[in-house]
Amino acid sequence: MASTVEIYNLALTKIGASRITDPGDEAKGAQSLSAVYDITRKNELAIHPWTFAMARARLPALAETPPFGWSRAYRLPTDYLRLVEVGEYFVLYQQDLTLFEIEGQTILCDEASPLNIRYIADVENPGLFSAPFVEAFACKLAAVVAEDLTQSLSKRQAAEDAYEKAIRAAKRTNAIQLPPQPTPEDTWTLARRGARG
Repeated sequence: MASTVEIYNLALTKIGASRITDPGDEAKGAQSLSAVYDITRKNELAIHPWTFAMARARLPALAETPPFGWSRAYRLPTDYLRLVEVGEYFVLYQQDLTLFEIEGQTILCDEASPLNIRYIADVENPGLFSAPFVEAFACKLAAVVAEDLTQSLSKRQAAEDAYEKAIRAAKRTNAIQLPPQPTPEDTWTLARRGARG
């Protein structure tokens, strides 16, 4: 798939800036993109459920239990960006704090060990990015650096518009899967299951 320099050049091309040969170039375009690349990548990975970034883990409970409120604590994976499922509960679009809480790098809940989770992972290797992600990511990078490199609000707006189109296209091609969301259970059902509520 794509390389970092290809993503840089795709972003630069979208705003009419000069292409580069290496991300470590002294060129202003390379320096501007290098300054925002990692944080923008993490943000773009976390805010959409890209299929290539989905991961699963089975977490053992930590020896030290929370002092109050929850019966168990679990350490989140080092590449964790955002939860998708906790146990059997789909949580990507709603943070139901009656089922769990995240504090720092731990997840607190009453679920038995091991805790099965699905999450969005911090994928650093651009060779693993899907083509729709590369397009959307490059558009976002272009929008972020447009004013710095071109002093043009119209080029920034054009890049933001291109980003919105890229995200819509990604959803249509299933690069972003939006699984059906179950109807929330009522408090009586949650109480019968032993969940907090």
